[in-house]
Amino acid sequence: MKTVGFFYSVFTEKRAVDYSVEQLRLNYPDAPIYLVSDGGLDYSYLEDQYKNIKTCLEEDTMSKTFEITGDLPGQYSSKFYKTTPRMGNFKDDYYQDVIKKCVYSVLDRMERGIEYCGNPDWMVMCDPDCLIRGQLTFPDNATLLGTRLNCCFPEGYRDVLRSVGATPISVWGACPCIFEVKTFLKALKRFRELDKEVNLLDQFTHQIYGMYAHDVLFPTIFALIGEEEVYNPDTVECCREPNWRNTHHPLVHQFRELYD
Repeated sequence: MKTVGFFYSVFTEKRAVDYSVEQLRLNYPDAPIYLVSDGGLDYSYLEDQYKNIKTCLEEDTMSKTFEITGDLPGQYSSKFYKTTPRMGNFKDDYYQDVIKKCVYSVLDRMERGIEYCGNPDWMVMCDPDCLIRGQLTFPDNATLLGTRLNCCFPEGYRDVLRSVGATPISVWGACPCIFEVKTFLKALKRFRELDKEVNLLDQFTHQIYGMYAHDVLFPTIFALIGEEEVYNPDTVECCREPNWRNTHHPLVHQFRELYD
C-alpha cells in the first residue's frame, strides 16, 4: 500500500484551514501533515488538536508577489499592496529577487515536509481552498498529477527547457499538486545542479513571471528529468463545476466559502 504525506502552505485563512484539516483527518486519520504559515497566523494549536501534524510560522515570501506584473498591461492583482501596475515589472531586479526567494522557499519547505512525513511514496500539496473528501488515487503510470488546464507557456521559457535537455512542456495545472516523492527528489537534485551550473532559475524567471506559483514550479521541476504532468481525474474545481457538491471527486479545489 502506498504511503502519503500532506503539505499545507497557508496564510491567514484560519476558518478555511481548520475545516480543510478537519476534513482531511476524516479520510486520512493517521497521515502526517506538514503545515507552513507563510508569514500569516500561528497554527500551532492544530498540534494540540491532532496527532502527527507539524506547523511552522515562517517568513512571508508571497505577499510581494502580488505586486508583480507580466508582459501585458493589466496583469495585476494585489490583495496586500496598492501600487500602480506597470508593464512587465517582473524583470526588474527587485522583483526578480522576490520571485527567486519565493521559489527557493517553496522547495526548501517541501523538502522539509517530505522529511517530516517520513519520506512517503506520495505527497499532496494543499492550499487552504483544498478539501480531501475521500481516498485519493495514486496511479502507477504517473509521477505528477494535476488539472492540465493551462496552456501556452512563453516560447522563451520552453527554449530554456530545451537548452538543458528537458521536456519543453506546454500545458500545466498542478494545483493541488500531487507527486511521487522519489521522482521529485531526483528532479530537485537535477534542478539544483543546473541552477549552480547555468543559473537555471535566473533564466526561467526572466522568461515567465509566475515561476513561484506551485502549478508552474512543480511541472517545471519534473520536466527537467523528462516527466510530464498527468491529468488527475480525482479533482473537481468549484469555480468550474457548479454542481461539485454532488460529484464523486475526492479532491476539491477552489473551496473558498470559509475565506474571510
